[in-house]
Amino acid sequence: MLKSKGRVNLGHHMAGLSTIKRFGRFKTLPTLTLLLITLCFSAFAFEDNVARFALVIGNQNYQQAPLKNPINDAESISASLLELGFSVTTVLDSDSTRLKSAVSAFYGNIQQANTSQALAVFYYAGHAIQIEHHNYLVPLDIQFGEKENFDTVLFDLNSLFAEMAKVNNVQNIVILDACRNNPFAVADTAGSRAISVGLAPLKAPFSTLIAYATEPGGVASDGKSKNGIYTKHLLRHIDKKITIEEVFKQVRKGVAKETHNKQIPWEHSSLLREVFINPPRNKNVPDLIAF
Repeated sequence: MLKSKGRVNLGHHMAGLSTIKRFGRFKTLPTLTLLLITLCFSAFAFEDNVARFALVIGNQNYQQAPLKNPINDAESISASLLELGFSVTTVLDSDSTRLKSAVSAFYGNIQQANTSQALAVFYYAGHAIQIEHHNYLVPLDIQFGEKENFDTVLFDLNSLFAEMAKVNNVQNIVILDACRNNPFAVADTAGSRAISVGLAPLKAPFSTLIAYATEPGGVASDGKSKNGIYTKHLLRHIDKKITIEEVFKQVRKGVAKETHNKQIPWEHSSLLREVFINPPRNKNVPDLIAF
């Protein structure tokens, strides 16, 4: 478990600054220099006092319809989150058993950490499908055309939400770069149930933000570069000291511009407070004083 530095109480520093403003100067320059150094170190010691966890999954090498970017996307996101102080679990090319166990273990570890506050990021890049308004992540051992296998292997996103519900005091971010053009949509592989294009809209569970690479029912592009278009823009903004809502707004602007509005990322949120992937410094730090 990662340890985060606590919040800084600036009350006594504020009192000291009031004294500076009132009397205008100190008797000696070293005294003034020492106070300014103390203020700077105190201000920049602040980090959001939240334990940070991430589960990053990239499924790429499907037997049918392999994808180009998910492994690169997952590795890039993992590297960025590690640099930002997250405890990261990365799972690549997972079958059904490994996918389900990774999700269960991830939220189990957060529960065992028993932190007063936590942020959990779940990122998935790979195929996903919608069947009768239910969304499923597609593991690598899917056998399309075998109806029994089809039903038991797919990972229902409701199972993810059920694991989330077991953990208290957690703000959840779910990122689904999984709305790629689905070659399985035309096949009657789910019996009488139709496989639809894109993903269905989801109501975010309590204290959760769900981010899609494109709008419900839409199709996202894999892109021509190392990373998919959506993740490429996410990587550009993920380390900015802005709220998660603002991060995704900037991502949406970038993706919409690059795709000429053919792909519009979309979110649904029930977050209860400001959430930062990269928390800013203490907002209560006073402005520097001119002497």
